[in-house]
Amino acid sequence: MAAGITMNRAQFTDLFVDRLPFLDEILYENYDAPSLTYTDVFNVRDSSRAYEEITQISGFDQFPEKTEGANVTYDKLLQGFNKRYTHLTYAKGFQISMEAMEDDIDGAITDAAPALARVARNSIETEAFSDFNNGFGSVTTPDGKALFAASGAATGHTLVGGGTFGNLVAGDLAQATLESAINIFDDMRDDRNQLIELDAQILLYPPELRWLVHELLKSQLRSDTANNAENSLNQIGLKTVMSKYLTGDDDWFVLSDSSRHRLMFYWRMEPATDHTLDFDSGNMKSKMTFRFSHGPADWRGLVGGQGA
Repeated sequence: MAAGITMNRAQFTDLFVDRLPFLDEILYENYDAPSLTYTDVFNVRDSSRAYEEITQISGFDQFPEKTEGANVTYDKLLQGFNKRYTHLTYAKGFQISMEAMEDDIDGAITDAAPALARVARNSIETEAFSDFNNGFGSVTTPDGKALFAASGAATGHTLVGGGTFGNLVAGDLAQATLESAINIFDDMRDDRNQLIELDAQILLYPPELRWLVHELLKSQLRSDTANNAENSLNQIGLKTVMSKYLTGDDDWFVLSDSSRHRLMFYWRMEPATDHTLDFDSGNMKSKMTFRFSHGPADWRGLVGGQGA
């Protein structure tokens, strides 16, 4: 048993050693964790295997004209990129001495499980939203490009049948940049550069943009002009999701419905707790463990706005 890890009476002198005589309340982080939001933006699935894999197969190219007497042009499906999700394990626990457990008349330290559950929620959200926080750089799709990639032959996402596609809007959230993001959805392409139907459904943003989002989506008139022009954005019906785990205070994202994109979150084992008593010391041990994997298997249905 690691020295210094076990919680004992000497560490909480106000409760056990020099107990405060007029104790009214113990401030013990009686707070709720922020609401879970990863389920609103990730394609969440359960897994019963050590890892999960997703692969792509393209559709067909455009029909060519067939002149009289000419042979039919034949096409074939193309193998696309693939992604493997290897689940990682996360675990944390705490230990309480037998004496502290017995003498804890307030239940202040023996009832530490809710605090463990709260930090588990924070850990899950922090890890999940790292895909967005690092989506302009280190988080990549199977084609090797950043999750949110700028247009261009060298930077855009690779289309298996030829060509590239960009899903990045450079600029702070504003009327014009949000419209540009929605326009990208209207021009979304498959791997044979054919138009596909994917609607913008969700606007994901950090707390710093809360008031701006309300102004953009709820105002009857456009916020970028004094000409009393009608605000068409409030007719789009975007669902808004604010996440406190987004670290870029001016980054924002537009997503399709989570069932339509492939930014995945696989649960191999949801949070589970276990408790036991150490036979030799009588100390109580509690732990929580969970396993999951996450990341993008494709970029379609996802547009990132990188603030200036």
